[in-house]
Amino acid sequence: MPFLPVPYLVPIFIMSYILDPIIVGVCIGIGASLGKSVSYMIGRGGRALLNERKKKEFELFGKFLGKYGAIAVYIFSSLPLPDDIIVVPFGMAKYDFKKFFIALLLGKFTLGFIVAHVAKYSFEYIKFFIGNGDPILITIISIALMILMITIVYKIDWMEAVEYSEKHGFIAYIRLLWLRNRNKLRKA
Repeated sequence: MPFLPVPYLVPIFIMSYILDPIIVGVCIGIGASLGKSVSYMIGRGGRALLNERKKKEFELFGKFLGKYGAIAVYIFSSLPLPDDIIVVPFGMAKYDFKKFFIALLLGKFTLGFIVAHVAKYSFEYIKFFIGNGDPILITIISIALMILMITIVYKIDWMEAVEYSEKHGFIAYIRLLWLRNRNKLRKA
């Protein structure tokens, strides 16, 4: 549903233990893309409420997006973050829906496959370490790991990550994060 953050990844995380992660990933990709298309259409329709100056601004925004708009949609949609923040403006800018939808679908497939596979194998690893114990305990530990993963993704400054990685490489950015966190722990 547009603008309402629904924690759909938690049930998906749990379902991935039982279902094939590839099927779960495909279902996430299709379902989430159709849902976000509603947000795009809201932005497209909401354009009628704009004054002429704002319409021209969004036209310029659409031209600015050019060939990189699809990359932005892919990146935002493949992260467990609220992506309506860019989806609605893309609609208002009349960004090519076909390019938008393909990038969105690929991003949601990526997110779905990652979450489903992390879920599937986290359950397996937890079972390995604690034995074939209580399935409720295994589920709780897996959900805690998923929340930790989402928190880490959320805490990353993605603008800095892209800029630093372009200049120095991705591995150098990982080292930078490691050193920052190590320094924070020493000061505490």
